Amino acid sequence: MEFYDRIKEQVAELTTNEKYQNDGTAFGHFIIKECFNKIIDFEYDGNDFDQFIKDHIVDMANDLGNDAIFTNQANNEILVFQFKYSKNQLLNTNEIKKNKRFIDWIIGLTDENLSPNHKLKKVIDEELLPILTPENLKANNFSITFYFIDPDFIGNIKTDINALHTNYKDKNINFDIRYYNYQELEELYDDIEIPKNEVELRFVENEIFSKNLTYYDNDESELETVVTSIYANSLKPIIEDKKELILALNVRYYKGENDINSKIKKEYSKGEKSNFWILNNGINGVCQDFTINENNTLTIKNFQIVNGGQTAKSLIRIVNDLPDNIQILLRLTKVKDKARTSKISMDIAVASNSQNAISARDLHSGDRIQNKIFEHLNNVGVFYDKKDGEWATVNKKKYRNPFGKSPMHLKIRNLDLGVSYLSFYLQLPISTVGRHKLVFSELYYDRIFDSSKNEDDQFYKLILAYRIAERINDIKGEKYNNYEILWNNYINDVLLSLSALYFFQDKLHKIDSPESLISELSTFKPNGYVNQSERFTLTLETEFDDFAIKTIKALQYYLDVKKQAKKEYVGEEWLPNDTNKWLKKDGTYKGIFEAVIKKLKEE
Repeated sequence: MEFYDRIKEQVAELTTNEKYQNDGTAFGHFIIKECFNKIIDFEYDGNDFDQFIKDHIVDMANDLGNDAIFTNQANNEILVFQFKYSKNQLLNTNEIKKNKRFIDWIIGLTDENLSPNHKLKKVIDEELLPILTPENLKANNFSITFYFIDPDFIGNIKTDINALHTNYKDKNINFDIRYYNYQELEELYDDIEIPKNEVELRFVENEIFSKNLTYYDNDESELETVVTSIYANSLKPIIEDKKELILALNVRYYKGENDINSKIKKEYSKGEKSNFWILNNGINGVCQDFTINENNTLTIKNFQIVNGGQTAKSLIRIVNDLPDNIQILLRLTKVKDKARTSKISMDIAVASNSQNAISARDLHSGDRIQNKIFEHLNNVGVFYDKKDGEWATVNKKKYRNPFGKSPMHLKIRNLDLGVSYLSFYLQLPISTVGRHKLVFSELYYDRIFDSSKNEDDQFYKLILAYRIAERINDIKGEKYNNYEILWNNYINDVLLSLSALYFFQDKLHKIDSPESLISELSTFKPNGYVNQSERFTLTLETEFDDFAIKTIKALQYYLDVKKQAKKEYVGEEWLPNDTNKWLKKDGTYKGIFEAVIKKLKEE
């Protein structure tokens, strides 16, 4: 699916929420917030980033060819944006000429008197003029970067743009042009935003080596890597202070005291006689920048441990007992292109890991939609367990259950969300492969954790399926002694799948198979059935419980028919284990569905 189609619902929603004149203007707001904020320092540290963006979007009549303008006062930077929202190229030379007239005007290369709209004038007066002082203009002590955004740059448009702006470079003006097509925007959109930090590590004197190289995949990225021995003690305060934020790009968290981590700890604990430097892979890190200082320290900007989180977490548990000279191998890579940090970091993590196998679940833990779900649940005090070992790193007080001690904490696993979605929306309650394996498989993951459109909408689908699964389990517990069909391990998911029929009781005449129900569910809006202010709990009436019980009765009737048929035609009694064997078969659900839907239509 193209980036345009993927985000258009969110852009339309933003148009309404922020009262923009059209979706084209809202698109600019969207990509500033969701894409460029990850690679550009907008010098904003307030609480309403949406309003900050809105204040700098000048797209309207008399915008002089500008759609948005931001500044970085500390660096005397001016950032100008021209964004086009379409499936086809819209950028043309005439619009570029308007941009050129504006730049010539604000830096005093022309006497032409232009009339900006009120928003653009406010940005000019309050932010541009303090940078473009006579002294700075004379000394060329400023920079202007123009960002052109278009679905694609076809033909000679880039050549025309560069030709129009050649005179700036001739005058030694710090002027730069950046081009972003929709594919590049999509990469930024999916990228992980790197937590900001600045840390310092002590390395062993004369044990440091640096190398510049190019990373090749679909693009070429310039990297600089330093390999050194660091003192283990210098890592401890960083891990303690930054906590899980230092591992945001790591594909998994500390896995607790498993066999491998016990060996790490044991080898560390040998102190001066430790073979740790030789036996351990060390730590692999990435950063935005680093400086090698004369006092044998590394100053690192936006440091991330992408491989070696197990080592780091094991270390801080015993580091107070270690001699100061215990060392650890560090390989640190500076990714100069911030837009590529997440992708390259993931490649490094996968390629360099050998101590603990990386599961499909761990590999997907940094996906944009996984982080969106985490954000939604975290905001209401529910922990979203999306990565092995992550729960062990958090402050659990935040997630304590206010309703009692069972469970002690409010926590939802992404695996359980996925299994519930398989049953409810994809009508797949049974699989001999094992549905836990299917959740993170290539066949189903992108359907379950669908990020092709609006991740918020998909979150509501996932949470509805999960909450209904909880309700079904409660009903099963209440009616367990009354119905034999409930006495097995597979019935919960079958009931969850059939519960989707509750929402289409007026359309049962149109539904005759799981496939037709899946079709109805594809346009079903779940938002009204979960309460955001109450931790996304269900708002379903007791009629749902009554429907579930009717379904159980229909299932019991079908089971009784199966039992009687076996006795009559095979001459054998139906044993308790026969129900489990029957429900485990892949083809069983189709027959169950047809029998239950027939019974429901009769009533």
